[in-house]
Amino acid sequence: PRFVAGSMGPSGLLPSSEDPDLGRVGLPELVEAFRDQARGLIEGGADVLILETCQDILEMKAQVLASREAMKLAGRDVPLQCSITLDPTGRMLLGTDVRGALATLEALHVDIIGLNCSTGPDLMRDSVRYLCENASTPIHCIPNAGLPINDGGRTLYPMRPEPFAETLREFVLDLGVNAVGGCCGTTPEHIRALVAA
Repeated sequence: PRFVAGSMGPSGLLPSSEDPDLGRVGLPELVEAFRDQARGLIEGGADVLILETCQDILEMKAQVLASREAMKLAGRDVPLQCSITLDPTGRMLLGTDVRGALATLEALHVDIIGLNCSTGPDLMRDSVRYLCENASTPIHCIPNAGLPINDGGRTLYPMRPEPFAETLREFVLDLGVNAVGGCCGTTPEHIRALVAA
């Protein structure tokens, strides 16, 4: 048997932004769009919804509200795994830090909280530690294979499988992370090393 995660990524807009292009969408419009997506995933049989690569906490709120509406419409509840994306300074794109994000997500009573994308696990260490020490939910960490590098217009992810796996192993054993995985730049070799670790 296998469990299937239905993934809901960001809209590409930033509803909290004052930018006339990026901030041109409101909460009700986002909830409506995400509700349709969530309902399709739930009715399709997803066992969990992963709301991921979120760079604007208001957009994450829209995804959570939409998912709950979709569960009611579908007549089926599934856990919500919420994944924010932090830059190397430990903040979301519009400035929310891990403390503010955790407070918001716990107030929304989501089931799993964590980080994905943006950087490698090495740059997530302090934020992961904070989540593990302060969250009331299980914690996940799904990093890139290192901080991306621009190589003549081509994106490279420099972290090799062994250090990637070893860092996540440390997060599980020493910090208490409950679920790990790989995001951008990870290969089957990264995941094999992670499983072995």
